[in-house]
Formats: sequence, structure tokens, C-alpha cells
Amino acid sequence: MKKILIADDHSLVRYGLKVALTNHFTDAEIDESWDGQSMMNRLKADIYDLVLLDLNMPDTDISTILHWIRNFHPDTRVLIVSMNNEVVFGKRALQMGAHGYIEKDASPEELIKAVDVVISGKKYMSADLADAIVNDTLNRKASNPFDELTPREFQVAIYIIQDYTITQISELMQLQYTSVSTFRRRIFEKLNIADRKALVQLAEAYKLN
Repeated sequence: MKKILIADDHSLVRYGLKVALTNHFTDAEIDESWDGQSMMNRLKADIYDLVLLDLNMPDTDISTILHWIRNFHPDTRVLIVSMNNEVVFGKRALQMGAHGYIEKDASPEELIKAVDVVISGKKYMSADLADAIVNDTLNRKASNPFDELTPREFQVAIYIIQDYTITQISELMQLQYTSVSTFRRRIFEKLNIADRKALVQLAEAYKLN
């Protein structure tokens, strides 16, 4: 019997995912969580075969959660289910340890295909995401400037774009204030920008938000 955790802050999304999974895995045990705390409580109480994880849940730092799962539940597979652009965020999620990435507007058939691939021990990505990764590898240089950031820098950049303060970011990511300030400086240097306004404009140009 498969044990699956759906982590998403929208109840309708959780319901739809649960229906699709129940139809495919008739004997699966499926639990739900809706924010970072409820998810960690579930993960500390049980071991799951699969976690379907949204990138934008409240009080959730994806890089921290993926790192925790890799260390404490290495056999648990993680499929990101998100509205975010897969070519940008999908690459990041895979780099941080996710086993697959699928957009929320995908068909139920594609979702089940992704679940089957990830549970079987392989990684799932769409043709567009696979092409982007191959092109980056062949060109040896990313066409998207955000790809020059490390996973941790990228996460900090996203929080800055969302107008979180340095203090809020440090609390969310469990980092020192000075460390987050250093990440911010490196982000601005790598992207050749001077302030948050320029960062937001760059993010809009590359469809990060």
C-alpha cells in the first residue's frame, strides 16, 4: 500500500489531487498538509512513499524541506506540483533534490504519469523542461541570468521579489541576518542590478512572477 502526502495550501487543489490519486492507487493511504508546520508534523510522524509538494505554501522554505527529507527520509520521493514556470522553477527544484516537477494546469493523465515515473525511482520532467536543461548543458551557459544563482541565492531572490524583509527571510530560512544580507549582495552583483526594483523588473522579464 502506497503512503502519500499532499502538501498544498488550497483545499480544492488538495481535493483534486486526492481524487486523481485515489482513482489510480485504489488502496493508497493519502494524508494532507496545508503549510510548512503541518507538513513537518506529518513527515516527523510517518514515512511516505511520495510527497506532492506545492512551492508556495505559507511558512514554507522549499530548500530547507527538501534538504530535511533527503537527510531523514532518503527513500521518500518528492514531486513538485506548482503554478510557477517550470523552465525556471523546475530546474531549481530538481537541483535542490526534488524528483520531478509538474505544473498545476497539467492534465490528470500527465499527473498520474509523473507520479508513476517518480515512484518508480526515476525523475520526471516535461519535454520543455528537459529541452531547457539539455540546451543549458550544451551551451555551457544559462540564457536566464537567474540560473547563475546558487539554489540558496535563488530562494533568497524569490523572497526579496515577494517583498519579504531581511529579518523575515532569515527567520523563514533559519539563517543569520548577516548571511541573508550577504546573499542579497551576491544576488545583486551576479545579476548586475542595484536594488529590489531592478530585481522585480528582471523577474518580470524572465517570467518569474
